[in-house]
Amino acid sequence: MHIAIQVCVPPYTYEDLDTAMHLAEAALRKGHRVSIFLFADSVLSVNAKVKPVKTDRNIPLKMQELAEKGVEIHICGMCAEYRGLTQDDTIKGPKFSGVPEMASLIFNADRFMSLMP
Repeated sequence: MHIAIQVCVPPYTYEDLDTAMHLAEAALRKGHRVSIFLFADSVLSVNAKVKPVKTDRNIPLKMQELAEKGVEIHICGMCAEYRGLTQDDTIKGPKFSGVPEMASLIFNADRFMSLMP
């Protein structure tokens, strides 16, 4: 089964991104294919320059680990550009995409979830 998850909120403001990462991990353990599409402020979750304090989670590192495990991570290119995030600023693994790729994920996935405020 292919599960696609869209996230639209900032990484350290709400727990939606944490939920998406936990769902992705659980789905991978069950043998499912997982795609995450980062839209709006959620694109900041793959910023390699983020240095969280020691007591907080390192979301970019967790996202990179998911990519290394096979999760397909898409970043809305226009959202990233608007926020000054370039390919050089991101962790390894994510692909810059756009609304057509998001539409394709929605159409082709067996299950689609959207996490937003």
